[in-house]
Amino acid sequence: MQKINSINIVIASGSEKTQACLQEAFVNRGGKVVLCGFLNLDFVSKLEQEASADVILIDMDDSYEENDEALDRLLERVDLPILFHDNDFDDVNDPSQGCGFSEQALDKLAYKLDELVDSRVSRGNDVAEVIETESPDDLITESLPDSSLMLDEQTYESEEPAQVGVEDDFGRYDSLLENAQLFDHESDGTEYATNVWVLGASIGGPEALKRFLARIPGDLPVAFVLAQHLGDGFVSLLAEQLNRVSNFEVKEASAGEILRHGEVVIVPVENRMTLKSNGQIDFVDGEWKGHYKPSIDCVIKDITNSYETRSGVIIFSGMGADGVLASQKFAEQFQGNIWAQTSETCVISSMPDSVRKANLVSYSGSPESLALKISMYYSDKNYNKTN
Repeated sequence: MQKINSINIVIASGSEKTQACLQEAFVNRGGKVVLCGFLNLDFVSKLEQEASADVILIDMDDSYEENDEALDRLLERVDLPILFHDNDFDDVNDPSQGCGFSEQALDKLAYKLDELVDSRVSRGNDVAEVIETESPDDLITESLPDSSLMLDEQTYESEEPAQVGVEDDFGRYDSLLENAQLFDHESDGTEYATNVWVLGASIGGPEALKRFLARIPGDLPVAFVLAQHLGDGFVSLLAEQLNRVSNFEVKEASAGEILRHGEVVIVPVENRMTLKSNGQIDFVDGEWKGHYKPSIDCVIKDITNSYETRSGVIIFSGMGADGVLASQKFAEQFQGNIWAQTSETCVISSMPDSVRKANLVSYSGSPESLALKISMYYSDKNYNKTN
């Protein structure tokens, strides 16, 4: 039986039965539960005062449909490693057991919690993990205010220097695009997109996406699949407004169409969308899994499973943690590129912050810096030789 070395554990779950089960299990395994309850603002306030806590376990099963603000506050203010666990999709979950957890599942959770605390001590920084699941689901729900879609037409300047060795010098960037032979565009003769990146965004996303797409050169050998949390009826408006500033063609997804480089396709709200290996857009029967429409987690999972190392993920402004679970899987399976917008340039930063806190992000930048980064990524002379 896995021991957890007397660490002090915080448990948040939407089920009293699950709370009791987890509390008993971890105490029996050597841990101490210092706080247990529903994730709400009162819970986070208590957690902020709990100096003895070592690690947080957030059970994502049926818990967070109306607690966006609480999780956002926790991610921003609580300086502890976090383990997100989706019990619905645990391979060793056993519904016949009292609270749905088998002994093997509880041992796995205990081991992960112990590992997180050890990692924090040895590395001296915050670590968040996500239990591997078969399907990302049941995260926080949120609705996008209609006003956030009304984009103004002002020109945005870069708000920060690019990171990880990329110089955010747009004069140099423009010269690079004009004078260098950057891209062997579809050199294999195919008509469909061979490189596809997922853009995930929520509140504040339309503004960030506008700034990002305005800096993307029209001949970049990539296509984007945009998963933006939206209300019904706003996809066409978003496409129209992004099209005004983008060198790429921005359009609503249409079943049967072939996605090509130089295009941005916006994922529908009501239909789950996937891409076949030949770039053909396909609508899947049934609704999105989880509370989000569309689910960024589902989109990342579907696209990266199809395109593997020819895909990537960029997480922009938004509230909540949509995208973390599938990004974790993408990183583990394909060592894929996962980038995120910096906190300072977001309207609400908890969505990119969640992916960063899970140690998944290899590059963070402003929307302009992210555009420069991906442009330079595909300008690498060795790119076509190694991919």
